[in-house]
Amino acid sequence: MPKIAREKKMSAAALTSTTRSALAALVEREQRRTGSRTLAYEIVARSVGSSSSWVRKFLARSEEVKEPRLTLFENIRAKYANLCNRVEAENRADELRLQLIKRELDAADKGACEENSRQN
Repeated sequence: MPKIAREKKMSAAALTSTTRSALAALVEREQRRTGSRTLAYEIVARSVGSSSSWVRKFLARSEEVKEPRLTLFENIRAKYANLCNRVEAENRADELRLQLIKRELDAADKGACEENSRQN
């Protein structure tokens, strides 16, 4: 019978740290979009099912807040995964757009060089 590789379990501390990093990235992204850190806390909190106060305190490593409950962890993970997917799609679209511009510039440059050589 073949052995099935088990995924390495993450410790509670590592899971909390990773969740905090993902939540911080969500807040930073919203802050860049809105221009307001306070508004970013509110938007992210609503999107993951918590209060903006909890988000601020959790990111500040406050002793007042507990580790996220499982449903909140899952909401943060899903929201972060959606952010990553959007960023990757935006990057692919930018790359395609830039490749198209480069091809157009290369074609224009080639045409200009050919025109120049015919004139000489």
